[in-house]
Amino acid sequence: MIVGGTVIAASGLTTEQASASATEQTPAPATTSGKHTTPQGQWLAGETHAHDDHSADGSLPRQTSKQTLPGNLPLSDQIGEAERIGLDFLPLTDHRTYDQHWDPQWQSSKLLLIPGEEANGSPHAIVLGAIDTIVDGANPPGSPAFRHVQQSIWDTHAQDAAWSTAHPDDGEYTPATGPTDNASAQGMNTVEVWNVASNPDAQIDYTENRWNNGFRFGAVGASDCHFRELWGTASPGQPTTWVFASQRSVRGILDAIRAGRTSVSATPQGPFVTIEADVDGDGAFEAIGGDEMIVRDRKLPKKARLRVRIRRGAGTRVLIYASPGRSAGPLATFTPDTADQTYLIPFTLGAAHNWYRAEVRAPGALSGRDADPTLPDQLRAATSPIFISLRTPAEPTPEIALPPADTRNDHATPALGETGQFTGFADVAGQGDTAHVVAETHRDHKTSILYRRMDPHGHTTHTVELSAGSSTACSPRIAVSGDDVWVVWQDSQGREQPHQPEIFLRHSRNAGRTFEPATRLTNGRGRAIHPALSVLAGKYPVVAWADNSTGAFDVYAQVIGLDKTPVNLSAPGKTTDPGTPATDARSPKYPASLFPAIAVTADRSIMVTWQDNRFDPDPLWTGHTPAPGQTPTGTDPDNWQILASTRAADSHSWTQPVQVSAATDAADRHPSVATDRDGTFVVMWETKALKSSGANLSLRASRSADGGRTWSAPEPVGLNPDAMSQRPRLSQDPDNSVRAVWYDTRSADWRWKVFTSRLDRRSGWTPPAQLTTLGNGTFPSIGHGFVVFTSDRAATRTQRDGTQQIYLIPTPR
Repeated sequence: MIVGGTVIAASGLTTEQASASATEQTPAPATTSGKHTTPQGQWLAGETHAHDDHSADGSLPRQTSKQTLPGNLPLSDQIGEAERIGLDFLPLTDHRTYDQHWDPQWQSSKLLLIPGEEANGSPHAIVLGAIDTIVDGANPPGSPAFRHVQQSIWDTHAQDAAWSTAHPDDGEYTPATGPTDNASAQGMNTVEVWNVASNPDAQIDYTENRWNNGFRFGAVGASDCHFRELWGTASPGQPTTWVFASQRSVRGILDAIRAGRTSVSATPQGPFVTIEADVDGDGAFEAIGGDEMIVRDRKLPKKARLRVRIRRGAGTRVLIYASPGRSAGPLATFTPDTADQTYLIPFTLGAAHNWYRAEVRAPGALSGRDADPTLPDQLRAATSPIFISLRTPAEPTPEIALPPADTRNDHATPALGETGQFTGFADVAGQGDTAHVVAETHRDHKTSILYRRMDPHGHTTHTVELSAGSSTACSPRIAVSGDDVWVVWQDSQGREQPHQPEIFLRHSRNAGRTFEPATRLTNGRGRAIHPALSVLAGKYPVVAWADNSTGAFDVYAQVIGLDKTPVNLSAPGKTTDPGTPATDARSPKYPASLFPAIAVTADRSIMVTWQDNRFDPDPLWTGHTPAPGQTPTGTDPDNWQILASTRAADSHSWTQPVQVSAATDAADRHPSVATDRDGTFVVMWETKALKSSGANLSLRASRSADGGRTWSAPEPVGLNPDAMSQRPRLSQDPDNSVRAVWYDTRSADWRWKVFTSRLDRRSGWTPPAQLTTLGNGTFPSIGHGFVVFTSDRAATRTQRDGTQQIYLIPTPR
């Protein structure tokens, strides 16, 4: 530790023993002493980085045969191994794909499954909590190497998901040359300090370098498990990432990871170390590993203490480090002689920005595949640091700075959300001069649905929480006709083991002032997700969603008030096959139909469109298992295509699915649909080459003038080869022309911006026009003259500020 510019050796400090407190599985009660409250929560054991055969190289036979042999690591087996070990949570983070989540085997009643992906091509990263794959685009010519990484981080945060740097000694750092250009990316929530597939000591060197340069993030471990043959020594949870969560829920775990409230141990039963701080000396330990404290005075009270607790650590060495870290030697070292010991360590501040952490070492097996075998002690456990700064928080000082942010005013109006909190995934319906807005908000480790009505001047006239106190409501959509307002969303109502969300609908008859009780539309036998909503004849809500109650995800639709039951639109023409998983984990075929969208014409025809991978040779499996003697020729990602089904006016039957896009060399996803003034259906989607990374998304659109039977050749919209364009949404403008909005990366400041284009009946799609300027603008939606979008523009830091709010802007006139 540095005191007045002098390094004080560990022997120069006094260490005090203290009694132990509750076990890691017991919630720690909140206690108050003076003006501070101790953190409240419980330690949950889990994994942050593990694979299965949905990765092209997800098992040993696949890796050793250059992906020509069958796989032997199905989802159910990897989940079962995590359950056997006793983990509380598990993501399956397959390489550059989200398809594992559409597998019927993605379920568990014994642990919490966290959505996850190993994203990006180089360097790799772990994304936890996103709603679909994070697409890694190509850098424009002349851009720094990390531009695409930075944009992926911003895209992740726009979903309140967590970004973790994976094995940083393979992409961000080398012991010989130090940080690479990729190390300049800002906003990561955690970094792997213990990935057993490489060298943990090099990973710790990297993290200490970043902490010393003002980066603030937590530490996690990673088994990076691909091989069932290594279960027992490299199973999921070996090493274990512990998170201090306020509640045992997906949102509680994600919030803890984003806050860096983590600690790492070799196994769930291995040595487990935690660190806390009583900065003001009042007896309350108000900070734990991962927390960031701001103090007004460099001179701390004499009773300021660190508290380090080590469980199951008898005979190990516990080392306490202060910034700058291992290069200055430990602040304190001790050797526990019982199964549970706690130590109090006096400390002072030596600089404007400080950090303190603990790690545990012992002789024995190597801590990683590339660990130094000459070290007398190998890593056995480690905490995230406690960060303490004088007066102002630390800011990153990267080797390559971000470009200055655009400061032009786009005159967007705040619609929903509060500073320091996440509100996103908004939808909007315009009715005259009034905008009806819904969004998903995350507060107190819960997700809920908010509705707000806004007048032409952006003034709020009414706000309602629609999800009735549920902690797991998400993905809202809204539709309006006169004084009738309908809102639909998905919600598992707090039940996440297993995940079985259902679809709920609420109706207001007085323009949103009050809402009737929610109606459940689904049967609870599967996962009902991603609802879409429109209105037929001004009075019948039309709802569509994806549901895997019969195995594969199919798209269902129901006209409420006319249909007694939902209709499966995507099943016709789809073939499923349970395969022979005992001999090939990749043999089951469950093509998925996902992300529906709805449009209704003035003459009461209905269209539902969705993305579908039934035409892929191996649906849901990246890569391909060839016939004996043949070369692998599979798709990565899958060959997703856009399909549609229509229902004619005054009919109760739907057409067989029709291909809107039929490209065999592209992945077409996330469609939207609208109708123009003469009843022509218009569909738009995002597309990319069948390349797992380094390929940009762009937009395509197609039209049908015959009720969806035939479609025009897809045409590009807003094309810029150097930009990523994604998540289009369509709606009629007040003049009944079709308008599109999306977000992309073509701006000079790298941030995601919302763009728009209008379909001119004579000349086609107009050149793209930028709608937003400040900060990142993402996940836009459009409704009859209004656009809403998610933005971090009110955030005050590039790290550790999760502010995402909804803004409203009128469409160009």
